[in-house]
Amino acid sequence: MTLSDPLYVVDATPYGRDDVERAVAALSHYPAIAEPRGRRLAVCLKDSGQWLALCLHLKAKGGSVLPIHPATPLEAARTLARETGCQHLLHGEGELEALDDVARRREPAPGGELIQLSSGTTGRPKPIARGWVAIDRELESYVAGFPEAEGLTPIVACPVTHSYGLICGVLAGLSRGVVPRVVTNLNPRAILATLRDHPRHLLYAAPTLVSLLVRMLPPEQRLHTLMLSGAALPGPLLETLSARVERVCQQYGCSEAGCIAIAARAETPGLMGRPLAHLEVSAGFSAETPAEIRVGVPGEGTIATRDLGYLDAQGRLHFLARLDDTINVAGINVYPGDVEDAFLRHPRITEAVAFKRPDAYAGERVCLHFVADEPLDGEALRRWCRERLAPHQVPMLLEQVAEIAKLPNGKISRRRLAEEVVA
Repeated sequence: MTLSDPLYVVDATPYGRDDVERAVAALSHYPAIAEPRGRRLAVCLKDSGQWLALCLHLKAKGGSVLPIHPATPLEAARTLARETGCQHLLHGEGELEALDDVARRREPAPGGELIQLSSGTTGRPKPIARGWVAIDRELESYVAGFPEAEGLTPIVACPVTHSYGLICGVLAGLSRGVVPRVVTNLNPRAILATLRDHPRHLLYAAPTLVSLLVRMLPPEQRLHTLMLSGAALPGPLLETLSARVERVCQQYGCSEAGCIAIAARAETPGLMGRPLAHLEVSAGFSAETPAEIRVGVPGEGTIATRDLGYLDAQGRLHFLARLDDTINVAGINVYPGDVEDAFLRHPRITEAVAFKRPDAYAGERVCLHFVADEPLDGEALRRWCRERLAPHQVPMLLEQVAEIAKLPNGKISRRRLAEEVVA
C-alpha cells in the first residue's frame, strides 16, 4: 500500500512515488533496466501499474521502449520486438529475455524514444520512434492548448500502451498535477461506477466503448467531459453523445507527430480544433477548396498526413477524409463519412462503410456495405437515401452484410473492400 500521495491509480490500486520506486527496484537487477540509456527494450507486462512505473523510469533515464499490449501472445510479442530492433523483451510478471535475429535499427535519439506501432489501413505494423524530448514538447503544448481539462480527473479507459492513453491520458494528467485513473476492467458497469465516483471526469475511450456506455447510462446520469480520437465521429453518434455528455471533445493526430489539434467542443463531426502551438499546420482554405493536411514539426521536418482537410477563418482544423478514400465522381469529391452518416440515421442500420470502385463513365462510383438488425429492401433503401444524399453521393452498389470486416487494429480498410468487390 502506498505511503505517499498517489501519482496514478490503476483500477482500485493507487501507486505513489514509493510504489513506483519499488516496482522499478524489483526489475533493476537487469542491467537493461537499471541502465537503459542507449538500449531498446520491448515491454509486454500483464500489470499496467508496473508498466507505468517502468515507463516513468525509462523516460527519466533516457531509455527507449516499445510498449506492447498485455493481451499479445508471447510469440507475437517476440516477433514485434525483433522487427522493431529491440534487444530485450520484458514480459509476463517481469521476465526479461535477450532476443536474437534482431532487425537492424538506427541509433535512438538522444534522451531515448517511445516506439509505437502504426498500421494505418495496411494492417502491417510500422514502427514510429519519437524522442522523449519531442513528447515533452507535445505535452507542454497539449496542456496549454486544452485548459478546459484543468481540475478534471482523467479516466483512461483505453490501452496505456498506446500514445492516446499513455501520453494524452496519463502523462498529460501528471503534467497538470492531477491523478489519472486507468481502468483495465472494461466492463461498462464498472466504468460507469468509476465515472459516478468522479463526477468531474475527463474520459479517454474509444467511440465504440463510449457508444455502449451512453446506451447503458441511467436517465438521471450524464457524463462530464469526453475526449475522443481517431477518425471523425459519425454525425448521428455525435448528436447522441451531445445529448448525454456536458462536453464532447475531439483530438486529431498521427503517429509521427502525436496530437496535432484539439477541439475542446466538437460542434461538427470533422471539427478537430486548433493546432497545438508547437506545430505548423497547413491545409485547404474551405470545405470547397480542401488540401492535404501537412504538419511541420520543429527540428524534424514536415509530415504529409495523407488526410484531406482545411483551416477555417478561426484557424480551426477540419478533417474531411483520407486522401486515398475520397471518391471522385465525375470530378466531384464524395467523402465516405458524409454517405455513412446518412445511412446511419436509418433506424435499422447499425454499421455502414462507403468505399469506391472504378467506373467507365464517372471515373469512380460510391459503394456501400451496411449491417442492419433485420433484412432491408434494397429499392426502398435507395428511395430513402435519395431524399438525403445528392445524386453523385448515392451508392451504385448497396449491399447488406452480416458484418463489416476489420483489420486486427479495429480499423476498416476501404481499399480492401474495393478490391474484393472488383474481384
